[in-house]
Amino acid sequence: MVAAETKDKRARFVFFSSIATSIVLVSLFLLGAFLTNVSRGEVVYTQVDMAAGSIFVFVLSMIISLSLLPKIMDWLEERKKGEAVSK
Repeated sequence: MVAAETKDKRARFVFFSSIATSIVLVSLFLLGAFLTNVSRGEVVYTQVDMAAGSIFVFVLSMIISLSLLPKIMDWLEERKKGEAVSK
């Protein structure tokens, strides 16, 4: 019973941290697009370009972070266990 709750909490943590990472990356993408439009005298990216790019960045970063974060967490847990055994 305890193992099931731990895996459930871990899955939630991975999911929510993946969403947070994706939101940060989308914000950076939008900031770059806005700054590019402001720095040049003309409109380089339209609102449709920025919206489509934001959706693309969000989906891509969700896919990548959902596949990488569990591996990173496993690596950190194994490292922590290795340090505890060596002490």
